[in-house]
Amino acid sequence: MCAHAVPIRSRKMAVKKKQARKPPTPPIELIVRRGALRRFDKLTQATKALPVKVIWDRRTAPSSTAKPDAERQPGRPERRQQTPFTWTAADFVVVERRKTRSRGRKRQS
Repeated sequence: MCAHAVPIRSRKMAVKKKQARKPPTPPIELIVRRGALRRFDKLTQATKALPVKVIWDRRTAPSSTAKPDAERQPGRPERRQQTPFTWTAADFVVVERRKTRSRGRKRQS
């Protein structure tokens, strides 16, 4: 046996530094309609202590209207849903974030 103890880690080996973790993204977002300045300010103030993120609607142009059934591709249903009540009445919508993202497309059977 050797009289010298072999160090497990030499001084020249790189040591991983602990990285500061980002705070987790809040699970709930409030998306405020573009131009609704007072609504955005009130929601920001009211949710300071809550795990809620208040953001602006990123769309710059109005969304196009839904295509009639005859123009849609066969086998594809209309993706658009009815506008939420709060979007029309109060200029914001509540969005709950998913915990995980799917990595691929779903298989069609």
